[in-house]
Amino acid sequence: MTVSPPEPDEALTCLTRLASSASELHQYVAELTRLMSAPAGQPARPYAQTVPLDQRLTVIEHVSRAVRVLTQEGNRFRRLEAQALHAEGLTTTQLATILGVSRQRASALLREAESRDPARALK
Repeated sequence: MTVSPPEPDEALTCLTRLASSASELHQYVAELTRLMSAPAGQPARPYAQTVPLDQRLTVIEHVSRAVRVLTQEGNRFRRLEAQALHAEGLTTTQLATILGVSRQRASALLREAESRDPARALK
């Protein structure tokens, strides 16, 4: 299987999206933490009594979306890196070790990269 390296812009776009989503997640978690924290000198109350339902639902929706983007872009970045490292001469076994996955999963990442852009895979 011959897979050429991804375009640098693809990896940069992916990293930019990862950073943006991570920043959003941090912001929403900080907001939820602030809402859940008891004022100084007051006893902690149950979460459901501390934060109004509409605020909790909004924050949870934002957190869920940020986590979804992190997952999608993280997987995309791993696929791009597997593709680039393989094009640089690393074996599937070496990729598996680096990525912390089985050799079969590393091979699947390369096949996914190839199937997403068959024209580039033929280069």
